[in-house]
Amino acid sequence: MALEDRVLIELHRAATLAGRPGVAVPSQDLEAADQQTGNRANTYRALLRLARAGRITTVRKDLAVLPDATGRAIVGLPELVDAVAPLPYLITGGRALEYQRLTDQHFFSTTVSVPARVTGFSYRGETAIFLTTSPAQIWGWQDDERPRFATPERVLTDVLGHSRYGVSLPQALSALHLAVDHDPELMGRLVESVRRYGSAAAARRVGLLIDRLFGDEAAAPFHEMIGSSRTPVLLRPSGSTKGEIDRTWRVVVNATAALEVTDA
Repeated sequence: MALEDRVLIELHRAATLAGRPGVAVPSQDLEAADQQTGNRANTYRALLRLARAGRITTVRKDLAVLPDATGRAIVGLPELVDAVAPLPYLITGGRALEYQRLTDQHFFSTTVSVPARVTGFSYRGETAIFLTTSPAQIWGWQDDERPRFATPERVLTDVLGHSRYGVSLPQALSALHLAVDHDPELMGRLVESVRRYGSAAAARRVGLLIDRLFGDEAAAPFHEMIGSSRTPVLLRPSGSTKGEIDRTWRVVVNATAALEVTDA
């Protein structure tokens, strides 16, 4: 058996034992391969030959995709995120909306909240963007799930409350409408999610949108979370500073806060 084949077998074994089949982190996975090659320098040379032959795909330094038994690379960007993101982490934004089936659009950027700085990377035309966030604010996934996607209520709290997650307001409102339509209990969980978020600005934004989409009764629980400051916040923080001021919610409505309806 060729040296490269033996190294590839050991990489697969180490990656699987580490709980990330198909994803290699060479700095962690090469100890057994070194026994096959004699030393780390020889192992790295074997890895280079494997990459040049297209038998592994190097994503960035210390991260590679391994082929399955048929020679195909079947892992996606979320599995790569799971391999490099420090715990706790949370995949949110558009990719979480996709995962929760709250949109039929595909997002080519994956936004990840992480407790420490992580360098972003691209794979097969998609990009991972890491937002450094306080660990106390990284919550809202199913405990037995990996990769860790945000629950419907958590991702809606993110995308309705801020534009940095890469989801437009019409997309976010469409996802909200779909989520409530599919799960009538979602609204109660969204209230609790915004409360846990602990941001008066986010509560104002989400409350205003709930008010305009579902009415006063649905929005009532958000009123107690909007804080005492009289200074209005922007509905979309990265947008224009001009717009109608909603005095009830103390929000500058600098984006269209209505659900877009298209003809079938």
